[in-house]
Amino acid sequence: MDATGKPKLVEEQNWPFSRSELTAGLRRFLASNSLRVRDIQPTPLPNHIVASDSAGTTLRAMSVVVQIEGEEQTLSLLLKEPPVTARGRVLAAVGQREYGVYRKIAKLLPVLVPGFIAGDEDDGWIVLEAVSGLRPPAEWTADDYREAILNIAAMHERFWGAGEALTAFTWLARPLDADLDATINAVRESVRRLTMNEERLPALTDERLLNLFVRLSRLVFAVVLPLQEEEQTLVHGDYWPGNIARPIDGRQMVFDWQRAGIAPAILDLVGFMQSTRMSLEPALSTDEMIRLYRETHRQAFGHDWEDADFERLWDHALVRLFMVNWLGRLATMKADDYERIRERFAAVWLEPVLAAVERRLPA
Repeated sequence: MDATGKPKLVEEQNWPFSRSELTAGLRRFLASNSLRVRDIQPTPLPNHIVASDSAGTTLRAMSVVVQIEGEEQTLSLLLKEPPVTARGRVLAAVGQREYGVYRKIAKLLPVLVPGFIAGDEDDGWIVLEAVSGLRPPAEWTADDYREAILNIAAMHERFWGAGEALTAFTWLARPLDADLDATINAVRESVRRLTMNEERLPALTDERLLNLFVRLSRLVFAVVLPLQEEEQTLVHGDYWPGNIARPIDGRQMVFDWQRAGIAPAILDLVGFMQSTRMSLEPALSTDEMIRLYRETHRQAFGHDWEDADFERLWDHALVRLFMVNWLGRLATMKADDYERIRERFAAVWLEPVLAAVERRLPA
């Protein structure tokens, strides 16, 4: 034990967990009370995994040698740690949300998730099984996209209308109510930097775009109001092929639950389409995926949105995601980085958002 009463950490690679914590987790995961951890070594991350994600979470891979009833075997595991600010403060809340999903909600999900080995709710780190034998998102087939749409529809169905009950999980994001003030402040600060900062991106100084940014900073409530009136469910918050493990043989697994929250399902659906179109060339068209989702929803609940209502919700979800996911990024993006995405970003985000604002939020 250390001075705080916690088990001593494994120090060789500055792992945040102790050997006893990892042992207990592996015993539970592999259902073996005789398991002993013999060695823990860092290994390179698999090619399909990056060392950090958009939330600032860092990932490390490890090889763990265990002994079970006298026989040794080697396991591949992943450690996820919450981001650290420039002042060295750990943003444990990011990891706490994912820890909560794996420990409290995973058993209720109709989708598969990677196996949870160990974690710390206060510090926000988690250890998961490393999934191998995956098909890269760029090689997904039409059937892979269909499975992903059916999976997220099934999750939304499982928790449909359970928004109030889900508030018992206080660590879940609540982007349209409890977290709305923070969103407003972040949007306004991002817009201030985009419109007033002398170092802002030259490509975004067009008067049409500057007017868009200013209007958005003043119309956050108008953007979210129709979404607040929708049925709430459990949303992943960042659902797209990059966060789905697609084994060549077997069912898909969904990971990266750091933005899991209580919100209308349309946010996950629009987010999936936009993130996919921004990075990939999907083997199934957007229209086909939307039709599949809506038909699955109709079969589950016996009703569907009227086309006009669905299109209105889509526009508001699109604008809301742009404000939350892109304004801050654009405010700090370097010119070279923007040039690399400029053409696709205009087609996937800027022009559709401009059109949606004109339709739904007239001056």
